Parts: sequence; C-alpha cells; structure tokens
Amino acid sequence: MEPGSVENLSIVYRSGDFLVVNKHWDLRIDSKTWQETLTLQKQLRHRFPELADPDTCYGFRFCHQLDFSTSGALCVALNKAAAGSAYRCFKERRVTKAYLALVVRIQSQASRNWWSWNTGCTRVTLSPKCC
Repeated sequence: MEPGSVENLSIVYRSGDFLVVNKHWDLRIDSKTWQETLTLQKQLRHRFPELADPDTCYGFRFCHQLDFSTSGALCVALNKAAAGSAYRCFKERRVTKAYLALVVRIQSQASRNWWSWNTGCTRVTLSPKCC
C-alpha cells in the first residue's frame, strides 16, 4: 500500500446519512495543530468540502476512532441525527468491530532459526441492525 496523501481517500460506502472511508495506516483522524501534515480530516475536506460542518469541532462527525497505525473502515456521520444514532449504537454495544490480521512468515536471512512476522489490515464492520 502506498503512503497516504490528501488525494488517495478510498470511499467504502456513502448514503445520505453516513460516509464510510478506508482510513490509511499511520494517519491521524483529526488534529487542531498545524504540525500535522496529513489527517483524515484534511483528506475529507479536500475530497468533500461541501460536507464539512463548521458547527463541529473538526468539521466532521467521526462515529468512532481507529488508532494512528491502524487502517480500516471508519464511519463518518453526515448529519446530527445520524451521529446520534451511531452514538447510541456504540453505547449500547450494537456495533460489531472485527479486526483481521494478515500474517506473513518470512525466514530471516540472518539465521534459519529466527522468523520475522509481518501483520497488517484491520476491518471494522457496522451491524446492519444498528443504523
């Protein structure tokens, strides 16, 4: 996977209420500091400036979080009612998050007795009964 850029935002799903994007690895979701060169918030503003809501702290209503180093589906509510619905689903634990780790075993060149492990790929699945 290529490094993240403002242009390479992948859309997984879009409706009138929700936008689900594939968050890139090593990417912060939001930031109020000028030091962050790239965030998901900046990618969304670049791709969908018309969806930015000035009444919110970061311009978008992120329904949940993914760690900086974690890639995967991230849900963004496109209005206040959808954000409330998503909030209740997470609060009532009606949302299922599934993490999938792809593991590749590579024999180390330094020694045949040592193995290195590479992992990646995370997926978040929203339950259809929720939203």
